Amino acid sequence: MPHAPRTMTLLGLKFLGSLAAQKKDGVYLEIGPLFGSSTNAIHQTRIGNAPIHTIDTFEPAPWVRKRFGMDLSRELFEKFTDDINNMVVHEGFSPDVVKDTWKDDIGFYFDDATHGDPGWSDNFNFFSRFFDDETIVSGDDFSSSWPHIVRNVYSIAEDWGAKLYVIGRVWVIVRKGEKRIVAAVDKVCPKLKGVNITTHHNDDIRTNMAACWTWGLHQENPLNSFSIDGGAQLTGQITTFQNGSIKDTVSISNGNVALSEIDQLYFSFDKEITVQLCLINAKGQTRNTKAYNSGRMIEIPGGSRIAALRLSDT
Repeated sequence: MPHAPRTMTLLGLKFLGSLAAQKKDGVYLEIGPLFGSSTNAIHQTRIGNAPIHTIDTFEPAPWVRKRFGMDLSRELFEKFTDDINNMVVHEGFSPDVVKDTWKDDIGFYFDDATHGDPGWSDNFNFFSRFFDDETIVSGDDFSSSWPHIVRNVYSIAEDWGAKLYVIGRVWVIVRKGEKRIVAAVDKVCPKLKGVNITTHHNDDIRTNMAACWTWGLHQENPLNSFSIDGGAQLTGQITTFQNGSIKDTVSISNGNVALSEIDQLYFSFDKEITVQLCLINAKGQTRNTKAYNSGRMIEIPGGSRIAALRLSDT
């Protein structure tokens, strides 16, 4: 069977599949499967034969034809997912298409449908009534291009008192059973197991798994400093520059990297690790850089500051 056309990155699909393997009770619910690449990622790692519910209008859209050279349809979705058993397809607008019939507890929720409000919140507010404390709640496109997703997910994470995990553009939060998310992240980036990044935004100090974006991704709040705890996995140094001269050198697991008035960064690790930054410019706009290999000089454009960062071994 041919692979379904995808909008998600390969890393995002890998993370999605790793998360799906951590579901407890309840069904899988996916909103906005498009041609089914994410549906297949969930199916390949799902627990037992738990039902997968998927919701989409399957209506043609100009951007889909422009990007893939074909229109979205229920027929094509079924072609790319025809080996998935115990799947329930709901054709229509979410949540309206199931508002009068939905009764299943949800153990895994993935939203890649409407990227703006009120649609995004309409879905979350309806289906969250069927969550319990161990429901894995996730979605795609945590990006500056979709500010409603960024705003809403941060708000929910803070309201729940939950950590936010983002790899690529895939985000996830859970009220209870956080070790399952940690296990999913470690499966995606095993060389970074036990490696953490602590960030300082003024008086706000947060610690995240290094393979995930740090808190502050796509927020208008530049970092003052950060530190990397390599545990037993990672050693090396981070050097900062200003106007072509070394400003400071900090060893992994041994101090904070101050980011005030720097224009270059140099990461030197003992293994093949990449570094990705989220930059914020003078207008408050954020963007993610490419992933830089260890040993490459990273330029910080004039007027820009670092809002968040992450490491990767893939």
